[in-house]
Amino acid sequence: MQEILNAPDSIPQSVLDKAYCVAVLPSVKKFAIGVGGSYGRGVMTCRGGKDFKGKWGAPTMMALEGGSVGLQLGGEATDFVLLLMTSNSASSLCLAVVASHKTQAT
Repeated sequence: MQEILNAPDSIPQSVLDKAYCVAVLPSVKKFAIGVGGSYGRGVMTCRGGKDFKGKWGAPTMMALEGGSVGLQLGGEATDFVLLLMTSNSASSLCLAVVASHKTQAT
């Protein structure tokens, strides 16, 4: 979190103060030759409390995975910083992470 705030083209503090959760996914890799895939790992932290208005909580590890089919050729690596600005987006992502962990555990 501190690295993001100290970056020269950082996220303004006023915007970060309104975020319910922040997810950082460095170097998400995409590659395709007709059929493509993407994969990346990162961390997410959310504000505590019932309405996501409390202090920042402990970080949660997460993975981003996807596939695609179509006319495509190439590869890239991209860094993502996601700011979840509504309680619905925060709740949905938290539920998706929990569901993902449950399916991996079984």
